[in-house]
Amino acid sequence: MLNSPLSFLIRCSQTGKVWLFNCPDGCQQILDEHHIKINQINYIILTSLKTQVISGLMGLLSSLSLNGHIHDIHLYGPPGVTAYLNLARKYSQTTFRYRIQIHISQQTHIYKCNQFYIYTYPINKWGTCIAYVFLEQEKKGRFQETKAKTYKLMPGPIYGNLKLHKKYILPDGTIISGKHFTYTYSQGIKIFPLAEYYGYRFNYELIDNTRYIIAI
Repeated sequence: MLNSPLSFLIRCSQTGKVWLFNCPDGCQQILDEHHIKINQINYIILTSLKTQVISGLMGLLSSLSLNGHIHDIHLYGPPGVTAYLNLARKYSQTTFRYRIQIHISQQTHIYKCNQFYIYTYPINKWGTCIAYVFLEQEKKGRFQETKAKTYKLMPGPIYGNLKLHKKYILPDGTIISGKHFTYTYSQGIKIFPLAEYYGYRFNYELIDNTRYIIAI
């Protein structure tokens, strides 16, 4: 996880994909200093359209195009981000070699993205400032192999189905459910980038049960 003024990123250790929050001026230099390749960026999330938040956006998108980036870029932001991007492309005469999928956050919404859920919350009545909560999916509890063996269940496909909480009827008529053979689910990590935190009570309510709070 990289954290710098107004911006930070999350990199998934399993897939290598990067979620970049905000793109201020000098963002590419900061990424380079931390040995983050911009081609790993697949998601850009903007908390507002303030100049200090988006001043490096067009430069980053242009660099991705020059570097031969071919994967879609998912851009999340408040209303107005589409108009800003279109005008910036028009006056800079810039074209991209990849597709940009824009997600406008006008109201509370949930996006499912790989192993994460992204919750969006407008925190003012105009919807120009957005709070985002990163919530990892619940993790399944570890399978209790010892307990399964007490029921004379041998390792194999049946173990896999029990892990999925499917039910079985044993030869003696006993019904067993997979949920009794796994430990309790563990709660996923909750990350809250705190971008607009002065005077907003709503933000403090979102902080509840948050493991990582990033002030940006």
